[in-house]
Amino acid sequence: MFLAFLFSLSISILAFVILYGLIKNYIVPKTTIRQRLHSINTMNTVDASRIMVSSMGPDGQNALQKKKSLYQRIIHPWLSQLEKNFYSFTPNSLAGIIEHRLVLAGQHGTITVGAFSTVCFIFMVGGILIAYSYVHHSNLLIIQVIMYLLLGALMGLMFPFVMLNMKIKNRQKKMLRQLPEFLDLMCVSVQAGLTFDAATRKIVQRMHGPLIDEFHRTMDDMRMGVPRKLAMKNMANRCDLPELTLFLTSIIQANRLGTSISKTLAIQADNMRDRRRQAIKALAMKAPVKMLFPLVFFIFPALFVVVLLPTVLTLIKNF
Repeated sequence: MFLAFLFSLSISILAFVILYGLIKNYIVPKTTIRQRLHSINTMNTVDASRIMVSSMGPDGQNALQKKKSLYQRIIHPWLSQLEKNFYSFTPNSLAGIIEHRLVLAGQHGTITVGAFSTVCFIFMVGGILIAYSYVHHSNLLIIQVIMYLLLGALMGLMFPFVMLNMKIKNRQKKMLRQLPEFLDLMCVSVQAGLTFDAATRKIVQRMHGPLIDEFHRTMDDMRMGVPRKLAMKNMANRCDLPELTLFLTSIIQANRLGTSISKTLAIQADNMRDRRRQAIKALAMKAPVKMLFPLVFFIFPALFVVVLLPTVLTLIKNF
């Protein structure tokens, strides 16, 4: 009975959260600056289409609604509204951390903070249900049942963050692997007579990858009027790589002091090759330590069986 009560209580809390978010969104006026800025930043094609539809007549609205699919008319607006509701429940500090992590993962324009909060809540409910299915037929104390449910909720809540951190690390590894090649091409292009911006545009047009995407976004910002120093600082914050931050800082210092860009790029390319060589040496030195585990638990037992088993069998037969 107690477990059934907990299950019904969790379902009731979920329904209350969803209904409260809907009521708060439709009834309570959006007067805070944070909600207005969020509505501007997360404005998608559905919101834009609503604005366009409101300016049309009844005939145009009916024709446009007939062309839309079921997903565009019902499911997508409902999901967008659900994301906004969960974003309103997310604390400001946690929302800032999630947004920064999404930027580092390269998912800022794909997944919003509200969508990520919704996914975290769904996984938390799933962890509670899995823990409930485990303790449903077991004879445990009430405090043990509560601890299992809390553990399931915590594991379900942390699972999206773990996946996000893994994606960030993989993206940073790809960028770090692509950075020396990018620096070599930049050095050759600048020494051939191109400016820094022209060389960057040429390389961006011919290469692909997360690092190239970030440079493309930086060039777009500079084309829109953002100062080069600010655009490069924003890129360093979006990538959070010490090697890339060092390169961008050297470019900013070279522009400020008026030194040669080609010499700066040559020095940075040499430093990057040295850093990569040292990183490879460090990985090679870690290889024997990493090989110790499979040797002890997998290879040595098999060798012992092959070498010692005939001798042991012979001794057993003789004695």
